[in-house]
Amino acid sequence: MGINTGAIGYETQKKTVVIDEESVRNYLEAINSVNPFYSKSKYVPPMFNVVLEIAHIQELWESEELHGSKEEAEKNVLMLVHGEQKMIFKRLLKRGEEITTHSLIEDVQDKGKHYIIFLKSVHEDSNAKEVGLSYWTLFIRAEDSKLQTNTPKKESKPKPQTEIEERNFVLDKDFHIPDGITHKYAEASGDHNKIHIDLEYAKKAGLEGVIVHGLCTMAMAIEQITDNYFKGLPGEIKDVNLRFSSPVWPGNDLTVRGWLENDEVPTLSFEVNRLNSNTKVIKSGHLNFRPAVDHLEF
Repeated sequence: MGINTGAIGYETQKKTVVIDEESVRNYLEAINSVNPFYSKSKYVPPMFNVVLEIAHIQELWESEELHGSKEEAEKNVLMLVHGEQKMIFKRLLKRGEEITTHSLIEDVQDKGKHYIIFLKSVHEDSNAKEVGLSYWTLFIRAEDSKLQTNTPKKESKPKPQTEIEERNFVLDKDFHIPDGITHKYAEASGDHNKIHIDLEYAKKAGLEGVIVHGLCTMAMAIEQITDNYFKGLPGEIKDVNLRFSSPVWPGNDLTVRGWLENDEVPTLSFEVNRLNSNTKVIKSGHLNFRPAVDHLEF
């Protein structure tokens, strides 16, 4: 497992895309969105930014520039894990507008048994004004490392946690991950990483089966937050960051819980657990928001 730290700063070429109706519709279906805001307006979900950047990000994580050779790239990508994600939304994007995107390798860190890769995507409108940023943290794990399984385990008795007991949940909502979602999301987002769509490849990577894209789980959780806390108004979301802490499989039932932080900046903290379980699949979630947006043009 070798990584070329000299690849830091490597950028993809800028590409301009027009946001079309079919792409938006396919994405909304893939994340099971039922928010009428998107059908009544020209706006697209904040997380749709992923559709515009995934080809750039995949180009970087598969590049020979990063791994040194095609053989090393194939071996390292097999052991790739999406660890953390941060996204900044300067504004909601709209159907029909042109968005120019490029991505770059911000940093590469050698941690001995594994590497950490930091990637960044930048979205600009037709006036070259930044409208969104994404920060990806990827881990290339050691070949002998183990991933969590989908086999139910006996839950250990939770230790008393004063912090959790004092939390005042303003959001507590269950949602279901449908069977077949990985193929639908792969087509809608453009993320065709084979651990999500190829059973044999997933097993080769040490998994029991294909796992759900982390960004799909993230998008579905944010849909629940938008629908049930922000009254269906996605324009209130300024940015979100979180950590992916356990794989999600098609057919899983999950719970998203949120609570308010007493910060100067309005912040909703959240986590996503397996239903009736202490196992977190998303943790350390923080979503900063602005006052209700009532001036958007429909």
